[in-house]
Amino acid sequence: MKKVRDIMNPKVFCFSPDDTVFKVAKVLSEKNISGAPVVESEKVIGMVSMSDIVRFMRTKLKIGSSHDLPSLSLLVLDIFKTGKDYMDLKEEIQEASNIKIRNIMSKKVVSINPEASIFDAANLIENSDVNRLPVIESGKLVGIVARADIIRALLD
Repeated sequence: MKKVRDIMNPKVFCFSPDDTVFKVAKVLSEKNISGAPVVESEKVIGMVSMSDIVRFMRTKLKIGSSHDLPSLSLLVLDIFKTGKDYMDLKEEIQEASNIKIRNIMSKKVVSINPEASIFDAANLIENSDVNRLPVIESGKLVGIVARADIIRALLD
């Protein structure tokens, strides 16, 4: 049976809790990933995702939505619907984008050991309602496993 070690990605993009919302959004977008661990003193202290950023921006810009899902494309549409002056909106976005991610990250970290089975990882992801798990061994981050990694492994 495959273990998490067999399917995890050992190259993990991490952020510092002092990175800004803008920097994190830019890196996530450039790397085409939806979230990553937040690490301080070599310890995973949180997780940050595009969903966290969208939720934060919605709140910070005081944009209501009829949508339940925190989607970037829906956020953009809702921004246009507000009818706010472009310069005011630009200033609000600039201010919000400089907030440190320690203020918006999910502080509850659900992690897994590299020796766990892929079925344990799948159950943990499902039961914890997360999309990715940092893989921790001897207190250190050694990889990350996402829903897509598990699906690929099950199909192999």
